[in-house]
Amino acid sequence: MVCVGVFLWAKMALGEKICLKRWTSKASCVVATKDAIRNVLFEAVLMSFRVTIVQPAMPNYRRAVFHRMAQKLGRGFAVYASEQQGLGVLSTGDEMPEWQRHLGEVRGVLAGLEWQKGACSVPVRRGDVLVICGAPRTLSTIVLLFKGKILGARTIWWGHYWSATSRPWRAAIRYALMRVPDAIIFYTDEEVSQYRDGRARSSTNKQVFGLNNGIETQEIVRLRSEYNATTRPCDLLFIGRITPKADLDILFDALCLPGCEKVTLDIVGSGEDEARLRKHTEDVGIADRVTWHGGTTDERRIALIANRCKVFVYPGSVGLSLIHALSYGLPVVVHNDRWTHMPEIAALRPGNNGLTFQRGSAISLADTIATLLADPVRLSVMSQSATDTTALTFNAADMAERFCYAIEQVAL
Repeated sequence: MVCVGVFLWAKMALGEKICLKRWTSKASCVVATKDAIRNVLFEAVLMSFRVTIVQPAMPNYRRAVFHRMAQKLGRGFAVYASEQQGLGVLSTGDEMPEWQRHLGEVRGVLAGLEWQKGACSVPVRRGDVLVICGAPRTLSTIVLLFKGKILGARTIWWGHYWSATSRPWRAAIRYALMRVPDAIIFYTDEEVSQYRDGRARSSTNKQVFGLNNGIETQEIVRLRSEYNATTRPCDLLFIGRITPKADLDILFDALCLPGCEKVTLDIVGSGEDEARLRKHTEDVGIADRVTWHGGTTDERRIALIANRCKVFVYPGSVGLSLIHALSYGLPVVVHNDRWTHMPEIAALRPGNNGLTFQRGSAISLADTIATLLADPVRLSVMSQSATDTTALTFNAADMAERFCYAIEQVAL
């Protein structure tokens, strides 16, 4: 402790000297010195505690965020996760990184509840920061949360405020459990505002943060082509898992309606609903206008397809697919019921980077698609707004910075 104290004193003194040389304003000097001291304190704290994140699975789109966090937080950073089935190509990736720890499988135990083998044995000690997945159905996670509290760890709940799968009674349970940890991290800033304005907040001054959930966009920026709607040979792009949540039937029906009789669709993705939906395209006579590319996480392959399309369409409950499309500069079309989307819908700016249609209506969707495709000038303006949306936030770099900031605030 004496050594740490001397170390801190020296660094603070150094910060004061730098401040006096670089700033003439007394007020800015004080602020700069406080920031320097806080950074030094956090560096010192990192030497003596661990940051542990426990997740049900490790989808490959999350690796970029955790890699960046590991670089900043050091060797005390670890992510525990299971190899979970059902994610398809999203669960494939490189060999396990140094910061990842493997847990046993997630098993159903009773009435939709789950248990993650090994989660309750994750090492936790006083002063650590423990981040758990905010999913009440995973009982082992809740047990781990209380274990962390009992042992004196600083605990963080990381999850949705509301999502496409939320139900009032489930939300009530989730909100009650949110009162247990020391802090909450939501997927977006919009959720933070909803939490603070809603009944879910507790009477205490709990720290609440938003990440603006995103993906790695650096490679996309390098690969994306200049947007010109008049020269792109394809019309619509859908990218995502092919499940009932995507509501692709509505899109297929829309392509049969006036104004969309010649519109083409490229689909990047795979999933449980693919065979049925392929047959649907044949039944309604649009199979020759729909191209199935299969599921892939190879960004170079995705870029070759996305750079040929004019508009991204997701007729169901959209999530990170929205961020993916915006990063390619594609104007987006999604339905207008925000409460049945995933949190990433916060990135949508209707009339700015995309348009909405009446949820569940193939007629409304067809009208929206036809109107947008007929206006290349508007498409170009929307494309620029789309890339602007993910340039500063809703990307892995900003998400990692926000995550580390939240951990810093909770740790100190």
